[in-house]
Amino acid sequence: MSSSDLPLSFLLSGDHKGKYPQQLVARFPHVARRLDELWNDPAGVGEYFSELMVSSRPNRQGFPPEVAAEIMSLCLAYERIGQIKPMVDEQPHGAVVVSDPWETERAQRELQRQGIDLSVANFVRAAEAGDAELCRLFIHAGLDVDARDSRHWTPLLIAAFNGNEKLALELLRYGADMHATDLAGYTPLHWAGYNGYPKVVQLLLVKGLPADVASNAGITPLLQAAARGHREVVATLLRHQANPNLAARDGSTALLKAVANGHLEVIDLLLKAGASVEVTMQDGKTLREIARNAKDPAIAARIAAAPRGSAGASGLQWPKGGHGPR
Repeated sequence: MSSSDLPLSFLLSGDHKGKYPQQLVARFPHVARRLDELWNDPAGVGEYFSELMVSSRPNRQGFPPEVAAEIMSLCLAYERIGQIKPMVDEQPHGAVVVSDPWETERAQRELQRQGIDLSVANFVRAAEAGDAELCRLFIHAGLDVDARDSRHWTPLLIAAFNGNEKLALELLRYGADMHATDLAGYTPLHWAGYNGYPKVVQLLLVKGLPADVASNAGITPLLQAAARGHREVVATLLRHQANPNLAARDGSTALLKAVANGHLEVIDLLLKAGASVEVTMQDGKTLREIARNAKDPAIAARIAAAPRGSAGASGLQWPKGGHGPR
């Protein structure tokens, strides 16, 4: 568990580290969590401290002396420490947005302490390194969670490209736009699929990104994953109702790309899902022709055995809002 996941973790930064109740957190985490929940409610936390103090009295079964001492110290320090816990707003889609200007200032000071400039370039470098805690600090310091680098990439695109599930989840928690694309129209789902990261693909699909989202060229995540032979990603996309017969602008489909690149296991998955073998690209090449010339005779045999007209006359469709061949 990282320090940011601990109850009362806001006490670990700045001048309050000495007040962090380590024994309480380790031995009575439910009490620490309740204090965390009530911290910005003076009346509520005061009442809870009173209950804890009663439980700490020697004549009652209560906390061990070292834990009771931490509770007493924290209670006495509360008026001086005050409401330092970062305030967050819950957006309709569940995203967390930092709204406390004092928290922004604290995050900026922490970056200065670490000798890190508050800049998009450094935010991007943190995302490239997969440093979720540093990315969180940049967001708290005021940077847009969807800040773009010179390539027009957001931190979430970078996290998906690198298969960093933890960072992707953290960025989504702070409201990262999973529909954001690069200049070619590729989404985080495209890049997670392209590089073969099924856990990130699953995360994005569960969060609501459509399986058949298309790039500017009409390329879907399924087509990209099939072209690269990522069987598990292809299976995940198909389970989430990805259409195996969507064609890109050049007429290529996921099955055609799998055949062209020699990925037999992916071919079998796509055929089982109803992928059509009657595919003709814009340049006139057909899927069957490509299969006949395949280096792997098993691929040629598999396509030759597929019934003509499977999935309809051609079975081909184009992504919603996309383009057919030109």
